[in-house]
Amino acid sequence: MALHADARDWTLRTAHNRDEMWALADEEGIREARLAYPSGWLFLTRDAATRELVRLAAATGGEWGADELAHELDQSPESFERSLDDLVELAVFREEDGAYRPNSESVVAQTAERLRVTADEYGAEDGFRDIASPESVRLMLDALLSIDSDDELTQDDLHELVGLSRKSEWMHVERLTNLGVLVESGDSYVIDESSPVFGNVRALNAAVLGTALSP
Repeated sequence: MALHADARDWTLRTAHNRDEMWALADEEGIREARLAYPSGWLFLTRDAATRELVRLAAATGGEWGADELAHELDQSPESFERSLDDLVELAVFREEDGAYRPNSESVVAQTAERLRVTADEYGAEDGFRDIASPESVRLMLDALLSIDSDDELTQDDLHELVGLSRKSEWMHVERLTNLGVLVESGDSYVIDESSPVFGNVRALNAAVLGTALSP
């Protein structure tokens, strides 16, 4: 599959290259390193074009040409051509004779829809967008994917793990507590292991990696 390891200039993060990500973090900062070695979660939420295509595939059927998709998403075809190709490789869309159809059997799309539903149940206005759109939220979730569930995290810890400004993290960490992902513990936070929202973030991360790295 085209997304193996470093397709399209993306190197999906695995246990085999995690040390390379941290080495890059020492040189260029943790934010840049996470984006250069994205988890499955970050790969699927990396830009507006990819996120909107995932939402569309998870929510509806139908068949579109590239120009029709561009109109549906109010973007130029050039802005999401690469994202669409990647999502075809991940089996989120099927392509035949220039027409694109959401794949109803896609584990990635099905998990993205479950994430939207569970986030909506916790009061999100638009579950997938609320979690996937703000960069601070995306990167904090990415960091939490590799944290032990009993670790307590201060906002300074999150700053070191994510690399964004403390103000940006302060503004968005409340969203993760409202969604049931984090629970306050004194001046720190711990992951709520029973959180269905975070459970679906983990499942989505695994679905992308499993699909991308499968033979």
